[in-house]
Amino acid sequence: MKYLKYILAIILCSSIVHASEFEELDKPPEGAHEGQMLLGGFVSIGMPFGGLIDAEDSFLLGNYYILDSGVMKELIVNHLSFDYGLSFEYMPIDHLGVKTKVRNTIIIQRTAFGSEYENFSKSLFNSYSLLLGPSFHLTVRKQWDVTLAALIGYEFGDYEATPMADRLVTGYDNDGRREISGLTMSSEINLTVYFSGGLYLSLGTEYTYHSLAFSPEYSLTQPPAGTDNANGRTYTAGSGGDLHTVNIVISAGYAFSN
Repeated sequence: MKYLKYILAIILCSSIVHASEFEELDKPPEGAHEGQMLLGGFVSIGMPFGGLIDAEDSFLLGNYYILDSGVMKELIVNHLSFDYGLSFEYMPIDHLGVKTKVRNTIIIQRTAFGSEYENFSKSLFNSYSLLLGPSFHLTVRKQWDVTLAALIGYEFGDYEATPMADRLVTGYDNDGRREISGLTMSSEINLTVYFSGGLYLSLGTEYTYHSLAFSPEYSLTQPPAGTDNANGRTYTAGSGGDLHTVNIVISAGYAFSN
């Protein structure tokens, strides 16, 4: 049942596109205008930050890992966020559209031992979301456009606290993954270019906010004194926290008129 809303959204988008005038594909680029629909896909990459990322970094301070080569490296990590999915927009009037997104968000935690050494990666956060909101267009019927969208929606997925400590710190257990669900919000600004045949391409940046609560809460500490790699730290985001991402977004798709 939890996938039902995504199936219905895809069916709705498909039905609208099927009813469109596909002869528009033979016309020169027309740009955004009243009655236009835009269906496409997107991918993005960026950097996460916020209270949860700070808790991850703080928990790893003072830990070291001995590589297979015998070199000891401080356990410092980087985080990368990735999004991909589908978007659909309908413009009831000039300059204004209603936009929806079906999106998968992934945040990876990766060691920063250096390019000359082996590094390790694990998933920190993985969620699926459905978002809806207004989209504002600067131009009408031009080959280029600047758009601003503000979306709100619901997401579900999972989060694994301190995944790299679980893998590399001797004697440490992070108590597994937690299922998460709740509201998410995003805002996006992009530059769109329209081409003959209905194709459009856009490049922009997107900010997304996630508020996560863990149930049951995490109660994590480093291994007790006397254990290798122990530093006596406690995980400070046991009940959850805020998570933000700023991503560069590339989108492509087709524009249709009803």
